[in-house]
Amino acid sequence: MLARARRLAGVTVVLACLVAAGPAAAAPTRTTGMADDRYCEYLVVTGTLPKLVADVWNTYGLNDCPPALWKASDVNALKTEFGAVAVQLNGPRHWLMDSASIRLANGLGQVRSFNGLRMRRIATVQVPITNGVPGAAPYTQVTVNRRNTFAWKRGRRVFELLAPGGTVYLMQAYAQIVDPMQTLAKLPTLGARLKLPAGWRYRSRVLKAPLALTTTGRATVLQDDLQDTYQLERR
Repeated sequence: MLARARRLAGVTVVLACLVAAGPAAAAPTRTTGMADDRYCEYLVVTGTLPKLVADVWNTYGLNDCPPALWKASDVNALKTEFGAVAVQLNGPRHWLMDSASIRLANGLGQVRSFNGLRMRRIATVQVPITNGVPGAAPYTQVTVNRRNTFAWKRGRRVFELLAPGGTVYLMQAYAQIVDPMQTLAKLPTLGARLKLPAGWRYRSRVLKAPLALTTTGRATVLQDDLQDTYQLERR
């Protein structure tokens, strides 16, 4: 029982920045001026192994995840409140795109206050299981059900992972979880700090034209070993 609790408490699901949508979804909401905006999430896990589901509660659009309120998050109290087997504090994180158009599935979107920290329920996602343990290893692809468009302006600096064979993943958000001192200004040289798999490369470039990533139902995402999140850009 103790081992199971430890596995669940250590859940590091690739859910950050993943806005899921079901077959029936509300009209899309477009947000602009997002670059380097800060947000945080609670990942509320219910169910039993190997079938675990995480509700994603997100601060974006409600507040910028005030540090004092985030530090006051009480995981045990949240588990009791939700009747959850685990609650993961996921953040702080910062968006990198300029704008996003997102469809929330019907039944989502409710707002609650947790000890003063307001959050919106934005997704319900199946928790991936790797070798019997909840979560996905770094640099491992995860498929997420969602409908959205992330857009970057011409002249914006972007950050990418290049896998062997030419597959490219574009960073959509950086994390201050493993490294609380991470900033946008440090991302151009991030590659020197990453423990990349053999044959992988990290690069930074300035866009010569606008770039948009659109998903119509399924998105492929992964995280690096600092929990920064990327979406598949092209194969």
